[in-house]
Amino acid sequence: MGCMPDRVLIAGGGIGALEGLLAVQAVGRELVRVTLVCASPHLTYRALSVEEPFGAPPAGHVAWEHVARDRGVELVHDVVTAVRADRRTVEMRDGPPLRYDSLLLAVGAVPEPPLPGALPFAGQRDVAAVADAIRGLEPGRAHRMVFVAPTPVAWTLPLYELALLTARHARQWGLDLQIEIVTREDAPLGVFGREASGQVAQQLDRAGIALRTVAFATAFEDGKLWLELEGPIDADLVIALPALRGRALPGLPADEHGFTPVDPYCRVRGLDRVWAVGDMTTRPLKQGGLATQQADVAAEDIAARAGAKATVHPYEPFLRGLLLTGDEPLFLERRPHAPSGSRARTEFLWWPPHKIVGRHAVRYLEQVSADAGLRRG
Repeated sequence: MGCMPDRVLIAGGGIGALEGLLAVQAVGRELVRVTLVCASPHLTYRALSVEEPFGAPPAGHVAWEHVARDRGVELVHDVVTAVRADRRTVEMRDGPPLRYDSLLLAVGAVPEPPLPGALPFAGQRDVAAVADAIRGLEPGRAHRMVFVAPTPVAWTLPLYELALLTARHARQWGLDLQIEIVTREDAPLGVFGREASGQVAQQLDRAGIALRTVAFATAFEDGKLWLELEGPIDADLVIALPALRGRALPGLPADEHGFTPVDPYCRVRGLDRVWAVGDMTTRPLKQGGLATQQADVAAEDIAARAGAKATVHPYEPFLRGLLLTGDEPLFLERRPHAPSGSRARTEFLWWPPHKIVGRHAVRYLEQVSADAGLRRG
């Protein structure tokens, strides 16, 4: 008789969990048996929520029940509340503890309270409030709107999209609207490198959006956005990206902000057979495409531990981002360890041309998109 397959428990409801599920099945095949723990009934394409305040239909989603049936995995609608690595079990909010041979965590992070006085944007939960605020700008009267990337926020691409889409909205509706971005970055989306950042700066210039870099906003009150060094600037409306806080699950190591430390193979430091990926980890860039790359690394390692003939490679981020501009989207990428690897094009730099890039998950979503209602970026 053959050995029983390893019980792989995956916790999370986002793109990192889906990528981990598909990748561990692709590499581990009959050597693994997957259980997915997820509270949400749907995987939602959150990266497209920036378009919703401007009248786009809600971001598409796919039911986890459909994924579970299609991939032959057990689905548990619950929440992991603690990890007991010494017993290889997780405690659950509603149900009994679950056992595992390997545990992959992709439980995300929690938005912090926003910049005082500013309107936050952290995805779909803030769409209605942002849409109402933009609709409240009166035609025939001059307005000034500021988009803020606070100091702890490393992934700022949605802020630039909101500013560019607002500029398009103002042109279409004849609004007298001045728009400015305030960011602690040295250059707009500088994380993508010089060429890509330069292209983003040109997009902002064409849209008439002012840019204030290396600036640190502290609060918005009484029509003034207060900056640490420059003092107050006038504003009618301020929208800010919130910082994130880790979930700090009992049984997991955590830094002072609740994020879980992992090694280059996405193994949780100090624990055996526990991996973590995505926003919940101490890695500073919180982005769906990077979460899928981390999930691939973890899946290879999990499958190898189960006996698969897999070569496990350490995580080396390849950063890709699709910037929605209100006109032609801009494809941005930066290769690892390559200062000259910065590129920005209106032509496709990858396929399928989704906002999130993943080896397995995006192809899978492409296959089910007709039934699930997903939209591409």
